[in-house]
Amino acid sequence: MELQSAEDVQIFKDIAAFKTDVECIQIVSPLFSFESRNKFSSYQSKEDITLYSNFRVPKLDEVRKSLEQVDSVSDQMVSLYNGLKITDLDIRLRFYTAKQMSYYLSMLFPNVQVVPFGSSVNGFGQIGCDLDLLCKTIMDHRKVLNDSKRFFSIARKIPLIERDEQKEFLEVVATIMKMCIPGISNIKKILEARVPIIRFSNVYTNMICDLSSTNTVALHMSELLYIYGQLDWRIKPLIFTIRKWARDMNLTKIFPGQWITNFSLTLLIIFYLQTKNILPSISTLNKFIELDKKTKKATNSNFNWFVSWQGSIKHVNDESLLSLLYHFFEYYSTFDFKTQAICIKDGKFKPKNDFSPLYIHNPFDTTLNVSKNVNSTELIRLIDHFQKAFNIMLNSAEKDIILKLINLTPNQTTTDYKFNDEETQMRLKQNLFPTITNINNLNKIQGIIIK
Repeated sequence: MELQSAEDVQIFKDIAAFKTDVECIQIVSPLFSFESRNKFSSYQSKEDITLYSNFRVPKLDEVRKSLEQVDSVSDQMVSLYNGLKITDLDIRLRFYTAKQMSYYLSMLFPNVQVVPFGSSVNGFGQIGCDLDLLCKTIMDHRKVLNDSKRFFSIARKIPLIERDEQKEFLEVVATIMKMCIPGISNIKKILEARVPIIRFSNVYTNMICDLSSTNTVALHMSELLYIYGQLDWRIKPLIFTIRKWARDMNLTKIFPGQWITNFSLTLLIIFYLQTKNILPSISTLNKFIELDKKTKKATNSNFNWFVSWQGSIKHVNDESLLSLLYHFFEYYSTFDFKTQAICIKDGKFKPKNDFSPLYIHNPFDTTLNVSKNVNSTELIRLIDHFQKAFNIMLNSAEKDIILKLINLTPNQTTTDYKFNDEETQMRLKQNLFPTITNINNLNKIQGIIIK
């Protein structure tokens, strides 16, 4: 139930009562339930009440029918985005879930706040995606130490810098969740992962959540992706379509492994858009933001720097979504993954720092490779699917392209697509691998791309 004001919430708190049970310890809770005294009452309120059903991912038939109603690829990509994006209510429930966790943890850890990050807040979340949460330490400026203070609270400090410290903290949090927080179930402590987390379900908001200890880089990355998503209307439909294609091709998965993640795939797309002068590099972004601050332009817009950046470009890119999708698959079908690393901080590819099959610089720490988990086999699969998707776009009617890419046509999938047409083979040979005479020979492709 959603109320209009904080005063209404307080009224509910004042009239609520605990069920008496002398054998149990009661926990303070911001959650309430209503039980009718007459279970068979037929009374119905005359006031309008809007009820929301549980969020569900659209069925394949529903997606296919919505795509068949439009003919152009660009319109289909926008339709796919609108049908799969998380709703405003879903976003609010995700923040509510985080606030609920903050309520309980702050009782014991007053400077801890639980905040959402990742797909839930960066603008690229899909219906049904997990909720990523992290514990953030906050400063109460009313109690900041200064020379006039002589009276202090005695508190034990819990550092969260070292990995073992983070694991110990999450152990304590997991116990609190199990004992004190209503609606929490299926708690799993995944503490040996690269980033230790607690996975759990919230039955009241119907969400699967991953809670980690403090991770400021993840917050900064969420903010960066959100900003990028606001700069051009084509970005979100393009990223949604490519991520949907990757999931349906089993290139990305819901659990971690030696395959590319949605995050790494998104960075590939952003880098491609940087080469198209649609998105600025992080370095350029910072440069124009600082310049905008110095000029102190009197306007309500928060993106003056973006207008200035676009003005510095000789040719503003106005390609259609169809063209951007086509050239994305073309670009990475021929990219030199063997020697080059991708860096969205500078908007350039650079020589690799090591022999990782896929090397994508961490935007906030370029000494790290965010795709280090990807092995050679998975990279070959990824490139192979880039080529097959590119071939589909070359040889399909426009209204069928998206349906074929995400396997929604009854007779054709990208998984079993064959390069049988001689003209198509020649076009692919000229555009993709000029030095390869047999483009169906995966071993030769592998030999050129990866040792």
